Amino acid sequence: MAISRDGDSEYVSSELTFEEKKAQLEKEIHQQLEENPGRLEFKGRFFAAEEMTIFAQCDQMRAVRHLDLSDNQIDDDGLKTLFEAATLEALEELNLSVNFISTEGVQAVAQSDAGQIKNLKTLSLEDNSLVDAAAVALAQSSHFSRLESLNLGWNEIGNETAAALGQSESMKQLKALNLERNYVDEAGVKEMFGGSGLSQLEELNLASNKLGDAGAAALARCETLPPLKVLDLSNNTIGDEGARALGESTVLSRLEKLFIGRNYFGEDGGGALYNTQTLTNLKTLVLKDGVETNPAFVNYSRPELLRPDYEE
Repeated sequence: MAISRDGDSEYVSSELTFEEKKAQLEKEIHQQLEENPGRLEFKGRFFAAEEMTIFAQCDQMRAVRHLDLSDNQIDDDGLKTLFEAATLEALEELNLSVNFISTEGVQAVAQSDAGQIKNLKTLSLEDNSLVDAAAVALAQSSHFSRLESLNLGWNEIGNETAAALGQSESMKQLKALNLERNYVDEAGVKEMFGGSGLSQLEELNLASNKLGDAGAAALARCETLPPLKVLDLSNNTIGDEGARALGESTVLSRLEKLFIGRNYFGEDGGGALYNTQTLTNLKTLVLKDGVETNPAFVNYSRPELLRPDYEE
């Protein structure tokens, strides 16, 4: 460790040198892989670009299939280092939620010819303040053609992202898509399923978007809808009209789980869902958050608490 001097005082710095940090991190990598082969978890560790360099240089990383780096301080430089690391070319699951990655960083990785990580099946970029251009770059990139699960929740994306995913030639393996707390509305729903890009989708999370009755109805009547099994429409200002459309939908007949709490519908809309004659495969129906085991469907929610466009 570095020695710092100030006048006659002498003290040892608590800051590790790069080599010390590297030795410490490589030791922990070894220990984690011994306990759980193929999986590494470093959540909330304040990791940044320097740690990404260590990962890139560490030969032990070649055995890693699952890497959780959520809630750190990884920026665009760290992202670039990760994706260009030959030691991570076998990676299948990558969690980069709650970091400092920008739209420009995602675009650069998606469009780069130097990328080594091309076998990802699961990717989370939740809560990185990304805008549509980042998601569009992902949807158009051949590097992500094996993705089965994509989490873009809690960002700043909307209909442009929905359209790009719907037309994507690279996302056709996608089975789970999380767009929670974004800005998709009726037009976005129509765009999302206007092409064959999401034809294999089974799980869709659109909680806390801007669907309203019109968006819910558009989804319920979309003839090109993929075989959805799980659908989350919580907190979307959906009233009785939208709830009735969902309860009478024939295109959602494969649905097994529907989450629709924190909306505006009352007994009429709730009854249409609860007594549906078309959603015959439904096993889980949540009409009011926190009462999954309660057969009552009365809605006493407060959607304004989490709705993206709410202002006091």
